[in-house]
Amino acid sequence: MSSNQAQLEQLTQKKSVVDWFNGLFTQLHLEITDTGEKFTILHHGDRAEVVSGFHDKKPNFIVPLMSENVGNLVRAFSDDKIDAQEEYRIVKFMLMPCLRAALAMPILNNSAVHKIVKIDTHWQEVLLDPSGNEDVQVTIIYVNKQWLVIPGLHGTPNRRLALTPVQLMDFQRRVLAADASGKISDWAALAKWYSDWREEITLQ
Repeated sequence: MSSNQAQLEQLTQKKSVVDWFNGLFTQLHLEITDTGEKFTILHHGDRAEVVSGFHDKKPNFIVPLMSENVGNLVRAFSDDKIDAQEEYRIVKFMLMPCLRAALAMPILNNSAVHKIVKIDTHWQEVLLDPSGNEDVQVTIIYVNKQWLVIPGLHGTPNRRLALTPVQLMDFQRRVLAADASGKISDWAALAKWYSDWREEITLQ
């Protein structure tokens, strides 16, 4: 067992870790970019487990990390508490994977849904650090019937959004719950919430 796998196993045995990630994913693919290792993290609600390699089932999202990041995650949860700075460091790695996964869902590629929710075809998102400063910056563009999620700020967007780590996790939990339900009523409720929420975090 590699050092990274041992550390991931250690993390999934901690209740604080299981609770913190609850509702964010049920299956996550984790790629360690400096070693080439691949792991599937399964979250069962009350427990989590690490499996070597990527499962065939489509994950909720894929997160690339370095071995250093895995070690940082272990240290962050060493006291079973996550402060604002630690939370931010974790969530910043999730912003783009969460966006790509959400935008890949069939219902979010439905032209009728686009009209109902009035989804922008070009917007920018920035993640705010604990001091309120913009750090991670992303541009989202719909072109040729597909969504592109691009690092950095590009072009003139329809709107610009700024959100905190807590807001991003809330968004991800709501999307995952609606997807797991599969009910049109739940997606409709999410669409209504999203429209209001989007206005709250719009900068321009």
